[in-house]
Amino acid sequence: DSQAAAQPSPLTNPASQYGQRKAQDDYLWLVIRKISQYHYTPKSSVISEEGVVTMRITIARDGRLLDVSLVKSSGFPTLDNGVMNTVRQASPFTPLPPEIAGAQHTFILPLNYAYRGVR
Repeated sequence: DSQAAAQPSPLTNPASQYGQRKAQDDYLWLVIRKISQYHYTPKSSVISEEGVVTMRITIARDGRLLDVSLVKSSGFPTLDNGVMNTVRQASPFTPLPPEIAGAQHTFILPLNYAYRGVR
């Protein structure tokens, strides 16, 4: 049917998808930069804690942190909790850019952490 072929495609423009992904990536770098200004130090300086703590963070349009939760543990519960507390301390963040639609946005944020205490 030639009329069906003339209908506009429901697909979105790849350039706009790229623009939104780039805006999300750029914004996440701003969040990471702010978090890096805060430091988690384990209570015991004798332990070596290191690993990747993967979190799910939800940020409101105005930059407020709405939620932070653990997606994947580093293997050290104290490190996981300490890094999540650091994210809470670093908030609020920069407001979401207009390219990121909605009243809030959820990001998956892996943070690599290494602390070398006294051995």
